[in-house]
Amino acid sequence: MIATPALADRLAVDVNSAAALRAKARAGDDSALRAAAKEFEAMMLNIMLKTMRETRFIDQEADPFGSQTVQLYRELLDQQWARKMSEGKGLGFADMLYRQFKAQAELASQSAQAPAVPPAAGGFPLAPPAERAFPLEPAIPATPAAKPAGEQAPAGQDARQAFLERLRPHAEAAAQQLGVPAEYILAHAALESGWGRREIARADGSPSHNLFGIKAGSRWEGQTTDVTTTEYRYGLPIKQVERFRAYGGYGEAFDDYVRLLRARYGEALAGDARSFAFGLQQGGYATDPGYGAKLYRLIQALA
Repeated sequence: MIATPALADRLAVDVNSAAALRAKARAGDDSALRAAAKEFEAMMLNIMLKTMRETRFIDQEADPFGSQTVQLYRELLDQQWARKMSEGKGLGFADMLYRQFKAQAELASQSAQAPAVPPAAGGFPLAPPAERAFPLEPAIPATPAAKPAGEQAPAGQDARQAFLERLRPHAEAAAQQLGVPAEYILAHAALESGWGRREIARADGSPSHNLFGIKAGSRWEGQTTDVTTTEYRYGLPIKQVERFRAYGGYGEAFDDYVRLLRARYGEALAGDARSFAFGLQQGGYATDPGYGAKLYRLIQALA
């Protein structure tokens, strides 16, 4: 038996215990499988509550109850509600997950004992039962082998170089105002826009020139465009529609970027490349838990 603390004694979402949950589900112990299913149901319920919170009729900046303290209280309250709702029979998600976990464990056990995979009626071999079961982890694609020295660089390299050359004058002007190297700003633009390939577009398909993913709050009086973006809640990606700023050109976009960083991210401008990258993440520039590390690696590559 694997002992687990009472569900009501813990918060609904504990991302750091993901490895433990996977281990429980694979252990084969019936109580462990049920405990893992309960944990996943609590996480699902918390995401549902969080999504409901995102629906509002006024902008967050104009909400009198939208302070960070109130938001933190609501998040903690939602976690406890999700935990309580998953107790007992819950909403049924845990039972379905338990049956899935149980079936997967049994199929994996049968697959390990079977000497060979029997062919299907049509003569084609079936995939092993463990592969047909719902996976607990996504498959990790193999890393392509490095090309021999002297071989021509991939076409994407030329596109990246063109991206840097096109934006470098704007980045250098912004760097002088912010007091950081231009490579920091170019790396940030590359990360947010996918080297220009994922630049935010207007409704008619024309470019918004918003290279830094800056959202349009209630105080923004300029042009805007609504697009679907990925936000992270407790480390989990969620698709939602957000309103972003749109500019008449890249010069205007970089000027607005300078104003934003000066107003809200002054601490990120006071140090080295690591301080810049992780300072933006800690200041709330993005919800991606790996944002700082991604930006830091790009800065190092351009330095």
